[in-house]
Amino acid sequence: MVCLLLTQTSWGQWQQVQQVDKDWLVYQPQIKGFMPYIASKHYRFKSKSLRILPAELPNTFLRIQPQSDYHLFVQGSFQQKITKGSLYRFSMDSLAKIYPSQTAVVFTWYANDLVGLPSEVSFERKMPFQAQNSADFMDLTRRDSFLFAPFFAFSFLLLLGLFGLLYAAFPRYFQAYFRFSDWIHWEVKDDAFIQSPFAFPNLVVIAILSFITASLSFFNGLTHAAIDSIVESPENLQAIWFVLSKTVLAFILFLSRYFMFMLFTNLFRLPHVAELHFFKSIQANLQFFTLLFLGLSLYAIYAGPKYVFSLEYLSYGITVYFSIRFIYFFQMFRRSLPVNQLSLFAYLILMEGQVMVFGLRELVFPEYM
Repeated sequence: MVCLLLTQTSWGQWQQVQQVDKDWLVYQPQIKGFMPYIASKHYRFKSKSLRILPAELPNTFLRIQPQSDYHLFVQGSFQQKITKGSLYRFSMDSLAKIYPSQTAVVFTWYANDLVGLPSEVSFERKMPFQAQNSADFMDLTRRDSFLFAPFFAFSFLLLLGLFGLLYAAFPRYFQAYFRFSDWIHWEVKDDAFIQSPFAFPNLVVIAILSFITASLSFFNGLTHAAIDSIVESPENLQAIWFVLSKTVLAFILFLSRYFMFMLFTNLFRLPHVAELHFFKSIQANLQFFTLLFLGLSLYAIYAGPKYVFSLEYLSYGITVYFSIRFIYFFQMFRRSLPVNQLSLFAYLILMEGQVMVFGLRELVFPEYM
């Protein structure tokens, strides 16, 4: 038996350099040679082989981490028994020294219950850590932290300031939009606010909501390649432009919803639903996304300045929120307005479905759609 097994070696990181999925062979006694493995013909053969050219794989190791027990043969000679769950590495440089006169060396896996191909077999190479790679990693961490910390503080303080101005200048609007008891009582109040959707205080509220959704989109994007260029910007000008453009886009999106509501309520013959739907959708979104933003902000303070948001799982929470909102709207509209319930249900399916497929969820979580 020739010992080719590699023990743990020098400092570095293992990197896969070649797979063997299409290189398997089976021995055919009729021709006294090997032929390519064909699953439909050789699936239950008790032995499977690899022909390896060690000279073409310098500084490379054959990695085996079996999920079953096998007997391993090298050039037809028993090498050793490899056991399930263990990790083995065989040096191609050592193999080339042991078989200097042979261009190809055959490894064979044998087991009475072998079906299909042996699993977890590949070629890999130990790559030393480079100083430059370490420097790049540290620089990336520094840049992510540098970008996140000031923007987080700025957005958090700006949001508090905007809410403070809203409360000071338009206290009735502030109380109407943050009246959480509406979720329980399903009552319609503040008719004056509902009948004036484009009043200045309402536009201020929509602008605040647009900024919140843009900030959430930015935090979510910090972990995705789509805004890697933002991280590269030394003055964070691209970060500011990203949030500003998302805010404007969200603002236009929210305003355009009113005209969509008007169009489809006329088609479904649902009088007075458009104004109420517009007000309640802004109210519900403002409450939910404000709480979401504040919750993430508090957790970021707890986790530290190097914490990077990943809102993938929260995107599913957004879907749950829209589902609950659909039920809330349906119950409130049918109890408050003289409308046909079937028409109302079909209208909400269409309008709220658009939001779930596109709308806010797409604005904040575009990569998960």
